[in-house]
Amino acid sequence: MFSNARSYVVKFEKIMVPMAKGQQSRLPLEIAFYLAGKYSGEITALTVKEEMKELTWSDKVRIITNAYEDGKERNIKVVPRVRTARNIKTGIVDELKEKNYDLVLMGTHRRSGLSGSTFGTIGDYVIKNSTTPVVVFSIKRNELPYRNILLPVSETINNRMAVSFALHLMKSSNASLTLLDLRKFDEKKTHGFQHLFDNLGEIHTRFGEGITVVRGGDGGTITNQINGAIKEYSADLLVLGLRFAQDRKIRVNSTLKALIKESPIDTAVLRK
Repeated sequence: MFSNARSYVVKFEKIMVPMAKGQQSRLPLEIAFYLAGKYSGEITALTVKEEMKELTWSDKVRIITNAYEDGKERNIKVVPRVRTARNIKTGIVDELKEKNYDLVLMGTHRRSGLSGSTFGTIGDYVIKNSTTPVVVFSIKRNELPYRNILLPVSETINNRMAVSFALHLMKSSNASLTLLDLRKFDEKKTHGFQHLFDNLGEIHTRFGEGITVVRGGDGGTITNQINGAIKEYSADLLVLGLRFAQDRKIRVNSTLKALIKESPIDTAVLRK
């Protein structure tokens, strides 16, 4: 059964959201509210005080206090947490090492194709060093709620936990989801997402009838197929996945980089 497959398990009991000014924090907090509200989770709103250069500390405290008040209005527990560290990125990773979180939700502005960074200085560091599964939203449109989630299924650009995350996000936010089968592009297959496709009936029962399964066409690259599906199905969020390589290093392949940086819509990338 799909619900018992460990590779697809993602938990929402304890969600951490690093907070700062701007939409790059507000959007993942709203996503956390969806998930925590649906699955009875708890959110920690974290802000990091840098030891040597903090001039607007009161603003950061206000951000996590506002998150607490927003959670109270929605009957969702939000724990405002302050941490002092050498810098923000190490403060986030140290927090994750010390606490038992299930998931981290982060946001970042979209990087240009010329940038050497995929998720920004902080996002890149957390992706590589976190001991907890991380979802980074690369934000382009700043519009919530998402209504049409596009989930391309290919080992080249996704993983099983990201598939499960997309399904849970769809259910918790009352969105629709297009599952785009692009497995034909995988030159080296390990699991082939076979368990997912073998249990589509159960998935429809568990997550709702708003799921459309589409097989990729015959022509073009994987990127072209996805961009075509974005237009055809009016998608507003693209969900992708990363995993550690055998040497325990994170490598973002060229296809993923292109999709993250050049997609016309927001992307959510889960590193398991």
